[in-house]
Amino acid sequence: MGTPNDQAVLQAIFNPDTPFGDIVGLDLGEEAEKEEREEGALEDLERAVELSGGRGRAARQSFVQRGLLARLQGRDDDARRDFERAARLGSPFARRQLVLLNPYAALCNRMLADMMGQLRRPRDSR
Repeated sequence: MGTPNDQAVLQAIFNPDTPFGDIVGLDLGEEAEKEEREEGALEDLERAVELSGGRGRAARQSFVQRGLLARLQGRDDDARRDFERAARLGSPFARRQLVLLNPYAALCNRMLADMMGQLRRPRDSR
């Protein structure tokens, strides 16, 4: 089902709350291949944005995918810009990604998850 990098992108799309790279069998030693696939994908996405004039469904999806690649590469500021552009074009997925990129929202989500985990644990009977 595609390359490990394809699987990582699909994982990020369908499970946006999981950390990137949590794919069983993802071989991190294949950096050259990874960089070639990412470079080719970025070129294609740039071309799609150019052809669409930055408007419409193609541009919206291109911004989302380019934002996901930027997140995979650790470029959160670039990802944020692309998600903002996609959100302005109506992408609910991009809006959720913007929330996840917000450090305060991430802290609140972590605190809420911790609190919910404590509520689920059985209390010690003493």
